[in-house]
Amino acid sequence: MVGFTVFIERLIHLRKAETDTNALIINLRKCIRDGNIIAAIQLCETTGGTIANIVKSGLLKHNRSKEQIESAMEISGLIEIAQLEKNARILSILATIAPLIGLLGTVLGFIQAFSEMRASGLVDISATRIGEAMEYALVTTAAGLVVAIPSILAYNYIVSRIEGFVLEIQTTASEIIDLLIHEEEDKVMY
Repeated sequence: MVGFTVFIERLIHLRKAETDTNALIINLRKCIRDGNIIAAIQLCETTGGTIANIVKSGLLKHNRSKEQIESAMEISGLIEIAQLEKNARILSILATIAPLIGLLGTVLGFIQAFSEMRASGLVDISATRIGEAMEYALVTTAAGLVVAIPSILAYNYIVSRIEGFVLEIQTTASEIIDLLIHEEEDKVMY
């Protein structure tokens, strides 16, 4: 239940963080080329999402050096990525711990089975009681795997989506920095 809840929460958060990056960049290009940085900042605010927030932080430093713009976007990017990764580690922990708990149950089941054999002696072994102990051992192993396998799949899916965001963030930030720097250079030339 915990893994499923975390997975759904992360999916919802990732969906909210998505932005139509191509449309955003096209609109930002127009605003920046027109010299209307305020409109570009407002566009980022109305668009929302991870990439728009990062771009906005760069736009707010538009009249500073390239390094300062990059630094502002990098800091904003680190904050946004941390928000994307939040709680995803829980899935990784579940995927790691669940099989161990299942293995613990298996060991306890075997201990119980051997204890039954030892207590009853080889003459009066109850197949039913030993079977119950073995069943307990196998059920706990299966339960651990039932939790671990979906948790691993969910975690890897979330991580791959985040990696896609990071790549998109890097390319978009680079493009916006180039637009801002070239726009400033064009103003100096005229």
